[in-house]
Amino acid sequence: MEIVLLSIEATFSLIFRMGSVMFFSLFGIELFMQMGLMKYLAPMGRPIAKLANLPSESAVSFLAAIGSMIAAHTMAAGFYADQKLSGKELVLTGVLNTVPFHFKEILTFQLPIVLPLLGAELCLIYIAAFWLTGLIKLFFVLVWGHFFLPRTLRSDDAFDTLACDPDGPNCAPRSLLQLLKTTWNVRKKMYIRMITLLATITLAIQILMNSGLLKWFETAIVPLTSAFNLPAAVVGPVSAYIFSPTVGITYMSNLLNQNTVTAYQAIVALMAGSLLMIPITRLRRTLPRYTAIFGLKHGLIIGGLTTGLSLLSRILILAWVLLFYTG
Repeated sequence: MEIVLLSIEATFSLIFRMGSVMFFSLFGIELFMQMGLMKYLAPMGRPIAKLANLPSESAVSFLAAIGSMIAAHTMAAGFYADQKLSGKELVLTGVLNTVPFHFKEILTFQLPIVLPLLGAELCLIYIAAFWLTGLIKLFFVLVWGHFFLPRTLRSDDAFDTLACDPDGPNCAPRSLLQLLKTTWNVRKKMYIRMITLLATITLAIQILMNSGLLKWFETAIVPLTSAFNLPAAVVGPVSAYIFSPTVGITYMSNLLNQNTVTAYQAIVALMAGSLLMIPITRLRRTLPRYTAIFGLKHGLIIGGLTTGLSLLSRILILAWVLLFYTG
């Protein structure tokens, strides 16, 4: 019973935080559309759609991702629900929406946290892993969209059709209260479905974690560090890093300052730890969000693709470090 209560408490905490973000993302974007402001984003968005052979709705969503990835995912799911995106287009758009995150992280994580803790040299390697992930994802979307998506000619443009038509009967001057009422009526069913699915998936994963059924991830740490001939001292920070990168990097920084590990051993340990951290993070946090927003099928596909591409970038950076970095 204690496991269930702890799981429910953790689920409610996540639902409150994520539900708030999803609410303001979903209804804020719809309000933005109802006010007819989408047209001002057109010059920045249209080229993105052409490069990836995606419809303009994908470009609108990608632009939203520069500000908020959750908002962008929510917008893309709305387009799919409105039959503006096909299933394949939704998947590629979901992957594309994650690209800006890897470049924004330099301002929110690498420079303020990684740089002072690990120093400039290791920080640059860490940044390279994030940027490479973003580039690989972008390359994947461009190649897959160009060769495997049918090129369809559409007369409508999302930047125009999502804006309110001044000549239309539903575009007469409306009060803020009327705009809010229309916004709620358009998206309330979708929001309720997202929250319900988010709560269900999150609760299931929390129960698995609290019951110890996911502990087998931790048993892989010692063999992983041994495979790279790393000292036993890195097991602690790698274990922490898998569940909290900030804590893990702080722990590793202490070992570096005490000369317990070398710079080479530290970055190898962190990159190797990423191979376990990324799947665990996707399972604990990303999967519930993606399945709630995109639905079970497309959420699993997008989650699997982004996880695989993120792991690929870490493997490439780890290989470079093992071959060329001397510390």
